[in-house]
Amino acid sequence: MGELSKIVAVLPSYQGVYWNALFLIVLLFLGKANPMAIVFAYVLETIIIGVFHVGKLILILRNNPLEKTQSGITSYFMIPFFLLHYGFFVAIQSVFIYIGFAIKDERFSTSLQASNFLSILSLEGFYWVFLSLIATHSIQFYFHFYKNKKYNEYSLNRYFMKPYLRIVIQQFLAIIPFFFLIIHDHVGIIAALLLIGMRTFLDVYLSELARHPEKLDKVARSLMKTNQPEELPEIKKTLQVFLED
Repeated sequence: MGELSKIVAVLPSYQGVYWNALFLIVLLFLGKANPMAIVFAYVLETIIIGVFHVGKLILILRNNPLEKTQSGITSYFMIPFFLLHYGFFVAIQSVFIYIGFAIKDERFSTSLQASNFLSILSLEGFYWVFLSLIATHSIQFYFHFYKNKKYNEYSLNRYFMKPYLRIVIQQFLAIIPFFFLIIHDHVGIIAALLLIGMRTFLDVYLSELARHPEKLDKVARSLMKTNQPEELPEIKKTLQVFLED
């Protein structure tokens, strides 16, 4: 078991993304998951990301040597502030998703009503899809953040904003099924496969950027203002936080 833990810890975290994608594709083709279940699971994955991020912030506060000497009430206040701020973005995202699906599906309303969540939970295969996403994030959290003691490498202020890049990506991905809603009466398997494929590609691409200094340097230089090379180290540090596993 110990040897297995060491092997998993040194593997890129997106290995789990590959296995998760394969699992979802198998569910689709076996008819064990409604395509809409996958769409909504990816939407609600934003909540999973937020929960694990809170755990990471707490670990940084409690274990990072620099944060332990400097943290006070103000630092701990950042966690409920994150929950409030992040919750607002999740709510806005959910409303837009519900509006899109309510166009063609009378089960959904255009507000944050409990009936919407009940409709999602009733979708065939939703629990399996959602649990697979939780499992993927749990493995990444334990082996690539907690076990590797990544919390010692980040400051609270720099790590605070990390999941917001993922929120933007999730929102763009969630727009895809809307086109299928306009063309067809329901979201089909093609939409679900596109979501799985695009999400997997983006996760791997962003992770690879963080793992290869030359690629990260190229992106940082493209973001650097002209004739201000002193900005480069700071831009690279910020990108590393946003992109790293």
